Amino acid sequence: PPPGAPSLDEMARHLGTDVVRSIVRGYFPEVSGQVVVVPKPWNVLGQWTGGLRGPEDPRTTHASPWSYHARVPIVLYGPGFVRSGVVSERAVDVADLAPTFAELLGMPFRAPEGRALREALVPAARRAEPPRTIVLVAYDGGGWNVLEQWPDAWPVERRLATEGAVYTNATIGSAPSVTAPVHANMGTGAYPFQHGLPENTGRRPDGEIAELFFHEADPRLLVAPTVADLWDRRNGNRAWVGMVGFESWHLPMMGHGAQLPGGDRDVALLWEREENRFWTNEEFYELPSYVPGPEALRGHLDDLDASDGSRDGFWGGNGLDNTFFQPGTPAFVRYQWDAFRSFFENEPIGQDDVTDLAFLELKPTDYGGHIWNMVAPEQEAILSSQDDVLGELVALLDRRIGPGEYVLTVTADHGQTPVPTRHDALRVDRYALEDDIDAYFGAAITVSAHPSELFLDMEAMEDAGVTLDD
Repeated sequence: PPPGAPSLDEMARHLGTDVVRSIVRGYFPEVSGQVVVVPKPWNVLGQWTGGLRGPEDPRTTHASPWSYHARVPIVLYGPGFVRSGVVSERAVDVADLAPTFAELLGMPFRAPEGRALREALVPAARRAEPPRTIVLVAYDGGGWNVLEQWPDAWPVERRLATEGAVYTNATIGSAPSVTAPVHANMGTGAYPFQHGLPENTGRRPDGEIAELFFHEADPRLLVAPTVADLWDRRNGNRAWVGMVGFESWHLPMMGHGAQLPGGDRDVALLWEREENRFWTNEEFYELPSYVPGPEALRGHLDDLDASDGSRDGFWGGNGLDNTFFQPGTPAFVRYQWDAFRSFFENEPIGQDDVTDLAFLELKPTDYGGHIWNMVAPEQEAILSSQDDVLGELVALLDRRIGPGEYVLTVTADHGQTPVPTRHDALRVDRYALEDDIDAYFGAAITVSAHPSELFLDMEAMEDAGVTLDD
């Protein structure tokens, strides 16, 4: 190493116990890269070559362990099951959700790490029976720093926090702050070093560095069961279990479906961007015929087009016919809500004595944060639209399930990164990083650099006499 380079222990001491703990929790050797990358706060590592739009380029990444990415709200609401007016500053994380749901269900569940959020719950002796339905809403990229950026855009979420329970010091529990592992934390009550999903990308069983198995919506690498998996199987698959998501990375908050022995094909809606429609892996999950088609999305896009006073195919200067942009708009929020609402209109959710479990993952906050940035007015509009949907969901649950018959939880999987220039921070190009490493050691030893990890060619390193310490 060059003169003055820090040792591993020195780097760990500089990061501190909390950060190193989250990194350890998030590392799964069989899948993770050999080197963890931790950019300094506000710096972003990503793909910046070819089309960089200057210092104010809105695109950022969020794969870090820092608090602005790790802090997320946990809001519990459900009269008769959740105490009102609870504001807890206790350090908790999203892995506590699975055992909390198990507690409400009255189901034995030994979570590897998570612990039930009991101070938020009405004591068991005063709960006559389990709720008829439990709903989990996850704002992708809807962490506290996004809510604090737009404080007037989420009155419904604030009301639910006031009338129910809110954890103001909750985190995602592990690092990096990315989609797949954190949704698995929610579903399993475990961390990546236990449930097997440390990143959105990783080393597949065949050795290829790719988007893991979730590209095919195949959950076999999630090695821990979710609370929904166990509840469904415990009740002979009589519980209705379903999810509206976007990417396959969101499946771990719900479960394995028919991939687990004894499981059935739970409903799972994912988005196919090239064909602009919902899809699923029908070997393990169900794609209902009643789900609204692309024409419903077209209607919402037309409404959004007209919202600025002119039907010109643009929203805030952004072309709405571009299918790449569409998931980062309020129109897509409405479309995901159409799909989720169709569950309650076509399925007997909450209509028998077996608690049903429904999961809604709202992607536009994250998608919009990546393409517009969290500080852009587009993000405020997206967040406000999601809050409107949250209000409509409460009204739907009151009407179809009944007040005092359900529990609703709202959380997020991470925060976001403002434009780096606002914090005198840097953009680090991951391809340039690979080239610099190879040039320094005089050998092609890097396979790939991602925002949170480096994948190395260990044979090339051995041939070049380079060690991991180096």
